Amino acid sequence: MNEILLRAPATIANFGPGFDVFALALAGPHDSFRITRREAGGGVGRIIVKITDGGDPLPTEPEKNTAGLAAIHFFQETGVRGGVEIEIIKKMPIASGLGSSAASAVAAVFGLNQLYGTGLGDTEIIEIASCGEVASGGTPHADNVTACCLGGFVIIRSRHPLRIDRLDAPEIPIVVRVRRKSLTTSRGLIPDHLPLARVKEQMAWCAAVVHAMATRDLSRIGEAINRDHISEPVRSSYIGGYAGLKARALEAGALGFNVSGGGSSVFAICPPEKVRWVSEVMNAPLESDAAAEGAPPLVIVTKSSNVGVERIMGC
Repeated sequence: MNEILLRAPATIANFGPGFDVFALALAGPHDSFRITRREAGGGVGRIIVKITDGGDPLPTEPEKNTAGLAAIHFFQETGVRGGVEIEIIKKMPIASGLGSSAASAVAAVFGLNQLYGTGLGDTEIIEIASCGEVASGGTPHADNVTACCLGGFVIIRSRHPLRIDRLDAPEIPIVVRVRRKSLTTSRGLIPDHLPLARVKEQMAWCAAVVHAMATRDLSRIGEAINRDHISEPVRSSYIGGYAGLKARALEAGALGFNVSGGGSSVFAICPPEKVRWVSEVMNAPLESDAAAEGAPPLVIVTKSSNVGVERIMGC
């Protein structure tokens, strides 16, 4: 096999109170990938990255692209002698907190593992793909990568060594309001200390998310993701009008509302009968939209998915 076509889903990392711990795979949007094996004549060959269909420019130098950097780590870790051409067919918005960079990293490693028959397990694929995330976020992190690889709802219990739990997610209707973040990353602004009372609250909310997901209780999932002391206070401060939008979405029937990943996209969990009303609220303009030069917000109606990266027949 010299070529493989793949699809990798968008993901919501942090997922409410689960900073760097929780992530959820989405049914859409997704990116597609054409990964082609290139022989290297006895050594490690070239890594070529191509971008098609994307409206935004992305770096194609392998060291600066998450797919390319993940491929570099794949060849280093496996000792495989060969090369690869990775074509990314962009459908996902970039730099918006929906795991676009993770999808590229996962697809690269998953595809190379298939093409070269290296027999990597899920944990090894996730470890290598996490290293590709350095190209976009500056540090290797596994939340988006794991949800993209495995689908469903994932819990990162430990990073070193990597330990993961996965639950099949119930069908969760989700409305996402997409906006690119104003900062490359806001990770460095997240506080590394919290008062004990807030730590206890955060622990309780995280436990509530896991219990609600395991019992497939949509109302309680919404209630539990609606609260966060770690990421939301920082990242929402860069989304003008965030507090008002959250209040209006909840009034329209959303069960929970929070920042998606590193922002600046936001998401709401809704009962099926309230999706239309919440979508209309989230289509309304915000103060932060001024930076987008009057372009209307992109609102996506989607749902949770238990399918991760997968092989497809055509892009």
